[in-house]
Amino acid sequence: MSWVILAATVALFIWSFAEAFAWPVVPDVALATAVFLAPGEAVVFVAATVVGSVAGGATAMRAYRFGRRWPLLLVSAAMEDRVAAWLNRGPVGLIHQPLTAVPYKAFVVEGARRGFGPSSWALWTGVFRGARMTTVAGVAALMSVAVDEIFPSATTSARLATLAIALALFGVGWWLAWKLWARAEPGSQQGKGTGSVSTMQP
Repeated sequence: MSWVILAATVALFIWSFAEAFAWPVVPDVALATAVFLAPGEAVVFVAATVVGSVAGGATAMRAYRFGRRWPLLLVSAAMEDRVAAWLNRGPVGLIHQPLTAVPYKAFVVEGARRGFGPSSWALWTGVFRGARMTTVAGVAALMSVAVDEIFPSATTSARLATLAIALALFGVGWWLAWKLWARAEPGSQQGKGTGSVSTMQP
């Protein structure tokens, strides 16, 4: 394993670990980028991301139970209410996280409040987030192969251009998803052109 791949693997672990606490950008972005640029290392990258997410979630839950508190960036009251309803089913309620724009850290804090066991939490985090991350990596790998096939004589420039477009589209989609949640916020003034809550205290 080259030092570049090793550095990317460590970075993915740290990114996904930090996202369970406060980092506002999902690790899928970094994962897709790494796999797109080095599809042969997809399994390693996915493993590092999933393990980082599981470890981060377990650590954040333990920290919360010991009285540690931190701002929940880009988590609104509406999101917290929705998470509370989803987790009425127990840790299996995590199935909603990969399919929504609600940050994982909101689930972690609510799970800690309810005293969910770390083993079941880690299990469902690995299952549901792992499934999404594997899908993201698979799509990125297929896109990488497609670029190689379509632009065999200009692979590097085509790969970078495709990556730039994909990241731009993600940024727009992420922004729109947040706006939709902000508009659903009780008392939100989004329709009147003002800002919305972007940070909640757990």
